[in-house]
Amino acid sequence: MWAIVPIKTFERAKQRLANVLSEEERRALMLAMARDVLTCLTKCNQLSGILIVSRTPEADALAQSFGTERYAESPTANLAQALEQATQHLIDHFNANGVVIVPADVPGIDAQELDQLLSNNKTVTILPDAENIGTNGLISKPPMCLPYIFDGQSFKPHVDAAFERGITPIIVPATKFALDIDTPKDLVAVLNDEPHSQTASYLRRSGITARLEQLTNSLSG
Repeated sequence: MWAIVPIKTFERAKQRLANVLSEEERRALMLAMARDVLTCLTKCNQLSGILIVSRTPEADALAQSFGTERYAESPTANLAQALEQATQHLIDHFNANGVVIVPADVPGIDAQELDQLLSNNKTVTILPDAENIGTNGLISKPPMCLPYIFDGQSFKPHVDAAFERGITPIIVPATKFALDIDTPKDLVAVLNDEPHSQTASYLRRSGITARLEQLTNSLSG
């Protein structure tokens, strides 16, 4: 079982936070979240390896720092295509018989919880976001037994795709995967729920926390 962590870009990361964070702050936030995710994955007993999928220069440094593999998708690939290419790479070169797709913006994930999810998986396990709209984690054994979608609204399409192929997916809501970072509200949530994460540490160290408090106070006022 291999984990695949796609990181499409740092330069234009998290555009929905552009009215709160500068481009450099969003870039640093993305790096902190990726480090949280990779730290968790390196502690998982059920994983044989980790593959970062990215063409960004930062991916080389992350792969070296965490001792992971790195795969550069084709320049024109969208996210689903990049994941398909990376999965095929793992099958061809590492004999992977299962994969778990882990986004780089779920900084609260827990190694023990993920190990349990991997142990309980039969064929497909789908981990939705907090609103049950997107897919924040996908376990597939064998790999690619259903198509990758990941368009921001992929939870139901992934479920439907599994049933269309005769697979009854395991659906696990309200996991640590549910919190992905897209909005200022999500930043507040990670500060409250994951105060010891590298992401929360960056938010405090950078002064963003104080800015979020001012924003929250102005909205509540």
